[in-house]
Amino acid sequence: MSKKVIFFDIDGTLINFGGEFPESAKEALRLAKANGHKIILCTGRSICQIEERLLEFGFDGFVSAAGANVTYGGKEIFANHMTEAQLSKLLDFMKSQEMIYMLQCTDKVVGTSECFEAMHENFKERLKDRVPENISKIFEHEYVDDNLINNAGKYENAEKICYYKAGLSLGQIKEMLGEDYYITAMSFKNENESSGEIAVGGITKAVGMEKLVEYLGITREDTVAFGDGPNDFEMIEYAGIGVAMGNASDDLKAIADFVTTNITEDGIYNGMKELKLIPAL
Repeated sequence: MSKKVIFFDIDGTLINFGGEFPESAKEALRLAKANGHKIILCTGRSICQIEERLLEFGFDGFVSAAGANVTYGGKEIFANHMTEAQLSKLLDFMKSQEMIYMLQCTDKVVGTSECFEAMHENFKERLKDRVPENISKIFEHEYVDDNLINNAGKYENAEKICYYKAGLSLGQIKEMLGEDYYITAMSFKNENESSGEIAVGGITKAVGMEKLVEYLGITREDTVAFGDGPNDFEMIEYAGIGVAMGNASDDLKAIADFVTTNITEDGIYNGMKELKLIPAL
């Protein structure tokens, strides 16, 4: 197979929801690099939330914040931030619905002390005694702003909002906010109806991929993508070969070109071996 640019989602794809990073996935990344492929993280996380244990693999680039930011070789090649008006409208909506949320910026995550306290309790309740090590990284750059709703103009690099335990369905939120925003369910499957992500309308992982493809002077046929969750649909559809993890939702599997095994059953390694991106050991 010719050399490819391979995009990987993180949560539910490279790292499971217990925080485990399978050894077989690590080996697959090493082999892909050694085989001359480019490896790219394509994640809903902002770049400040990417863990050192992932960075140590020497990813060639990052599509972060679900397509709002793209870097390659340490150079930022695309950035899309919420305008002050877009962010103000969204923060007013969060307050009116009494929603728990955090604002993802390129360099930090921002929330009120009340929201952060509720969010941490939510994670503890959901994960019980299985609090994964990657949770600390997700909140490492936590910045408390109890006057956030009046400080929208301060956050010029705001990329998206994650909300938790809303009293509204995804459909209701979409209807209330309209097409100015792109709204998807949260990757955590047991929270799909009450938690989600809100970004600028028209910004998806596929947009970030397209920016990188243009920058590299390649075609989308030269790309492969691995994903599992709600914000991976556009990524899987855009890629030359879209791969759904065995633990992905049925509707994502339905649009994928290929379905590999579960993340805990060597899904990344098996998928890359099957596609001949890495040699079989």
